[in-house]
Amino acid sequence: MTMFPSIPATDAPGHIRKYLDPGEKVVVHTRFHWARLLQPVALIVVGIFVTITVDVTQPVKTGSAHTVAWLLWGLWVLWVVATIWDLRKAMALRKADTRTQLLAAVVFAAIAYGIVWLVQNKHFGVGGMLLIVLLVVIAWALVQIGEWTSRLFVLTSKRIVVIEGVIAKTVRTMPIGKLTDMAYRQTGIGKALGYGLFDVESAGQDQPLKLIDYVPDPDYINMQITHLLFASSPKPDPKNIVIGGQVNPATGNVSLTGQMDG
Repeated sequence: MTMFPSIPATDAPGHIRKYLDPGEKVVVHTRFHWARLLQPVALIVVGIFVTITVDVTQPVKTGSAHTVAWLLWGLWVLWVVATIWDLRKAMALRKADTRTQLLAAVVFAAIAYGIVWLVQNKHFGVGGMLLIVLLVVIAWALVQIGEWTSRLFVLTSKRIVVIEGVIAKTVRTMPIGKLTDMAYRQTGIGKALGYGLFDVESAGQDQPLKLIDYVPDPDYINMQITHLLFASSPKPDPKNIVIGGQVNPATGNVSLTGQMDG
């Protein structure tokens, strides 16, 4: 039988102990995989490159190099929007009510108009606009890095816990006993770097935990969750055991029959 190491919740590190019940045992406590930071860091590096490229070619005003620089910058902006806003949210907005769609359109139009107005009125030049966009992306990326440092995955003998948030903390849990289905997936990059995505479902309609991405060492954690899931299965109740029997007076033999639920 495989034995999984665990420690009492009272012996767990202070930054997770306050979220646990003293009767729990901690099996795993870890940060999410560092691969979560690849996209924010890549946005910063590429953003610095395309911003410098556009700024260098700006005095030329014409030519293929100038056009290519702006094309690269535009593709980077599309990547930024798709990452920060999340394409899944964009698809969800398509199904939203007309009022929500109109509000989103007005907000984006106002931001675009404000940037164009500032450039046209020479409150700052093209270089200033590029710098502001880059600084906004860098600020967002730094927030993502800060959130990664405080986003924790905890597996105890009773539940799965995800702790996240820098200023405002959010603690999402799912009891192991209510777990009805679970699967995990690994992309090619995930398999190479050692992380996976867990898709968990519980018996209730509310799903506080559904998709848990960037879970480190998913094979081992999957084995631990499976072990805890089977360990938490209902055990036979002695009150549901029925035993009967007969005694043969001639031979003195005793025959017993029984039935046990579960």
